[in-house]
Amino acid sequence: MYSASSGDERLDRRYAWAEAALKDGDPQAAIDILDQTLAENYGFTAAWHLYGLAQEALGHNEEAATAWRQYLDLDPNDHMGAKLDLARIGALAAEQATSENFSGALFDGYAERFDSHLVGTLQYQAPALLREALARHCEQTGRPFRFGTVLDLGCGTGLMGEAIRAETEFLAGCDLSPRMIAKARDKLRGNGSPLYDKLATAGLTAFLASRPDASADLVIAADVFVYLGDLAPSFHQSARVLKAGGLFAFTVQSHDGEGIAVGQDRRFAHAEGWIREALVKARLKPVLVEQQSTRIDRGQPVPGLLIIAERR
Repeated sequence: MYSASSGDERLDRRYAWAEAALKDGDPQAAIDILDQTLAENYGFTAAWHLYGLAQEALGHNEEAATAWRQYLDLDPNDHMGAKLDLARIGALAAEQATSENFSGALFDGYAERFDSHLVGTLQYQAPALLREALARHCEQTGRPFRFGTVLDLGCGTGLMGEAIRAETEFLAGCDLSPRMIAKARDKLRGNGSPLYDKLATAGLTAFLASRPDASADLVIAADVFVYLGDLAPSFHQSARVLKAGGLFAFTVQSHDGEGIAVGQDRRFAHAEGWIREALVKARLKPVLVEQQSTRIDRGQPVPGLLIIAERR
């Protein structure tokens, strides 16, 4: 279990003071405190990460990047998401910024309040939007709105599973966060049986790689790809596990530029052109691409795309 503590209560208190100073809008005070702290314990990983944030707040991006690289030297597994911060300021390619350890730790801490915060505060609606889009596509193409095997990537506490369960015979989900998986495991269907037939604590690509070829009718990912930079491995594995004619439905954050970007919210945004090209390379044909915002951030809809692609 990763700990942000230095192991020294006195230095941990200094870290808390520096964190409070930065939050109160005084990054220079935070740096002064952290300079003293790191002089006593150079290997205090969390202090290096906070030092980078304070330097960034002063507009010193080179110093911030140096601090985050030092952090990564001390914690190569990147539990605090320093790669995302480097990508935000243009010091690292977005494709190289994914950190599964950071995502898992983030959602472990978020599990208890996930449903209420996401649905209530952020007005999250990706599951409902995906279900509606799938129903619409099936009606327009004359295919039954029914799926044999569904793989729910990054299932979290099971919000997407709840939305699609009635149309599913066998539902399997994966998530990096053990606590999220525990929440999903506790959820039941109306008949009292488990919501999911199978759950795994695993990353998306690893989970997909464990599934047989041509074994799924639908692969679905609701607001999961905002935590991944290069989606090509997930796209290729999804295509492999889908039967011919199977569907791949997902949402992403988007931006008006090209390629992949990391926003100030530390989430990945993918340009529509990048998504279309990556799908085609994975032998997946986009059959529905529409602009959809799945949540609110700071009172504003977050730009996004809803995509359904078909395995040919």
